[in-house]
Amino acid sequence: MEEKLIKVLIIEDNFHDFRIIEEMLKEIKNPVFELYHSQTLDEGLKSLVKNEFDIMLLDLNLPDSVGLDTFASVYDQAPEIPVIILTGFDDEDLAITAVREGAQDYMVKGQVNSLLLSRSISYAIERKLIEDELIRHRYYLNELVEQRTEELENLNLSLQEEIQEKEILIEEIYRRIQFTLKLISGIIGMDQSMIKDDEIYHLHIKNQTRVNVITLLHDILEQSEDFAVINFDKFTTDLINYLSDIYVIDKKKLQVNMNMQVVLMDINTSIPLGLILNELLSEKLKNNSSMINIGLKLDENEVFKLSLNYDGFSDDAELKTPELRFIRTILEQLGGSVDFTKNGDIIISLKETKI
Repeated sequence: MEEKLIKVLIIEDNFHDFRIIEEMLKEIKNPVFELYHSQTLDEGLKSLVKNEFDIMLLDLNLPDSVGLDTFASVYDQAPEIPVIILTGFDDEDLAITAVREGAQDYMVKGQVNSLLLSRSISYAIERKLIEDELIRHRYYLNELVEQRTEELENLNLSLQEEIQEKEILIEEIYRRIQFTLKLISGIIGMDQSMIKDDEIYHLHIKNQTRVNVITLLHDILEQSEDFAVINFDKFTTDLINYLSDIYVIDKKKLQVNMNMQVVLMDINTSIPLGLILNELLSEKLKNNSSMINIGLKLDENEVFKLSLNYDGFSDDAELKTPELRFIRTILEQLGGSVDFTKNGDIIISLKETKI
């Protein structure tokens, strides 16, 4: 078996004690200890500069230094070398403090034999290697965390810039949509004054309001924080005001009761439901209805229920009015339905639209 060589620096001012340590270590056959001796702290520190040692045996009571200051001086200069304090001070509190501050072991002269000293040296070297490896691993982890943190910060900054760019793009898209819708509405209304037939005139107005309903929804959507949902309560209020102006209704005489449990709604559902509400309100206001009761809720099957009192409609309105035919066409395409209740309400049922 190959003999292991361990280089030991012994800082001990008492030559007799040094000889005892030397004899104890000579009794050990493996590992082999190569000893270096300094009698003062200053000599020991100079030896640390000139040589590489595997371990140090340190007396705390030296001619030029006493107590834990001795260990502190050594540890400050060479923290990578494991240190065993071998002293005549049999002080438990001092021993605990020394180990807490970095010493690998604290041994009392006269209470040590060759086997105990050899084991302490071997364990001290091994512990120091483990400590150093843990420190290196901790530094590596810290660097890794810092690197990953920096990467995440850069990624977050990139995402924020991308989000901002997309928000600007979405705003620009909405502006273009609004411009196009308003242009279409303007084109529809361009020759409106030249129409003499009342039925064609009202149909012309109806087509214009349909386009403006979509414009109104996009106006509200642009004000939304996430550009994804419509405040349907606000839309309904704005729509009633808009249609009242179109049909020249005295708003002071118009009584509107709104019971809307669902306020926020996806744009893909808001557009068809908004167009349907426009048809129903247009018919009521065109017929000079003074009472409007509107309800909206989301049932347990996630179906939107839009209700409106239908006074002003004839008994056979379901079959004859173009408004209801228009409504049925939309609902058939989206899997919705329209029902008339005994209480005098029209109930529009429409599941949330996925596009």
